[in-house]
Amino acid sequence: MSDPVTGFAFPLRVDPNTGGFRLASGADKLRQNIVQLLLTDVGERVMRRDYGGGLRQIVHDPNNDALRAVVQHQLGKAIREWEPRAQLLQVVIVQQPEAGILWAEVQYAARPNLVPTSVRVPIQGGVL
Repeated sequence: MSDPVTGFAFPLRVDPNTGGFRLASGADKLRQNIVQLLLTDVGERVMRRDYGGGLRQIVHDPNNDALRAVVQHQLGKAIREWEPRAQLLQVVIVQQPEAGILWAEVQYAARPNLVPTSVRVPIQGGVL
């Protein structure tokens, strides 16, 4: 089953062929972990209070240059701190004004092979 916001399958799912659990691995697991990191609110995890990117917390903030700069910094810091398997290349906030959506696009290279890839997460909400 896919997450309706991100389109990604959750890491734990049932294998229709065996009836057992099928876990994500490799590049797919890393991509899913980055999405979960970005969408987790800072302070949400009990034993890791500073874990998270906090994207859901900003959906009602005004869409301006200052917000985009803060979000870029916040997401970059979270990935560098909490995801050692990814070498961060760039965080870009992309606007889609006609739809009222901001996208957080994270470009990274997966370690150890340093294969460049990216993931886009929509930031939707009130005044965006």
